[in-house]
Amino acid sequence: MTKQHWMGIIVGILCTSAVNAQVGRLEWHQSIELPYMQQGKAHIGLAGPITGLAGDYLFIGGGANFPALPPWEGGVKKIQKDVFVYKKEDGKLSLTAQDRLPWAVAYAASLSLPDGLLVIGGETPEGKIAACRLIKYDRHSKEITISSFPKLPFPLANMGAVIHGNKVFVAGGEREDGVSDQVLQLDLETPEKGWVCVGKLPYAVSHFQLMFDSQNDLYLLGGREAHSERPSTLYHELWCSTDYGSTWSKRADIPFPAAAGTACMLPDQGIWLFSADRGNTFHQVEALIFDAKSETDPAKRQKLIETKNRLQINHPGFGREVWRYDLHSNKWNRMGDLPSNGPVTTTAVVWEDMIILPSGEIKAGVRTPEILVATFSKK
Repeated sequence: MTKQHWMGIIVGILCTSAVNAQVGRLEWHQSIELPYMQQGKAHIGLAGPITGLAGDYLFIGGGANFPALPPWEGGVKKIQKDVFVYKKEDGKLSLTAQDRLPWAVAYAASLSLPDGLLVIGGETPEGKIAACRLIKYDRHSKEITISSFPKLPFPLANMGAVIHGNKVFVAGGEREDGVSDQVLQLDLETPEKGWVCVGKLPYAVSHFQLMFDSQNDLYLLGGREAHSERPSTLYHELWCSTDYGSTWSKRADIPFPAAAGTACMLPDQGIWLFSADRGNTFHQVEALIFDAKSETDPAKRQKLIETKNRLQINHPGFGREVWRYDLHSNKWNRMGDLPSNGPVTTTAVVWEDMIILPSGEIKAGVRTPEILVATFSKK
């Protein structure tokens, strides 16, 4: 074996070790729970909450749940107004204030700006909205303040959103007439120009993750597209755009369909996926709903509804597996497990070295009041 060949092997080992050394690790802490509700009842959790950082504070609020009965018992979904404000002390979250929004909202995009939390679109009891608002917290009055931002060009909910420099990107999402494939941009330096379409996604999609890496590349992860006459399409794809959403190229597929997932980009140049709806039960429930709608025999229709209800009651949850996509190797690897049931339809918040998974849905129609917290570190 030649000297050059040996040197090649040694360099390869060193490079592999360097890449492996860059992979971070998560240490999960004891979770905390959302505060008690009125009448001293324990909080049941929120799906689609607004959440993120506003200066030195974490907001968790809005969102939707079934406060009286679960959906399979005829429970009605309620969109909430409460906002909980947390601060970080000695590496832990502590509740510092509680207030109410002037409007009930869920399934909005929420992004952390230097001076507040930007809440984009979402769904209210009256339907989807285009309004965008900035929420701030006054530590003296212990109250939140609201200011308006330019509206979206159309009402939108369950979209992907990310901020990069002075530009806010919103993509996909559910419109009133279907699912969007547009990539919208708002320049914070010239907000008076409003939202501008700068590209299109590879397909119309909602309930997905949108994020930038340190090289200014934009990533689209998973998601789903609802259809009017058949079950939704769930995506296991990962796409990348190097020109801010104008064109897209495919990366390594997620090992499973991943809708409504909870994920974030971390400093080890990896996309960490904490939970996702893989669609097994979701598709069965959707199919039964469509069959029940088209069934004309009342007895058969009721049987289909009862089968659908049993599926929802016995939903196995979304699992605890944590996966990581490496931007350099273009590969997915399993990184361990969450300490409890994985939440979907929520937003992972990165606060310095703290990773926060605030509430969310853990089974069909079932929310969790848990706020999962981890510390990220390099190995």
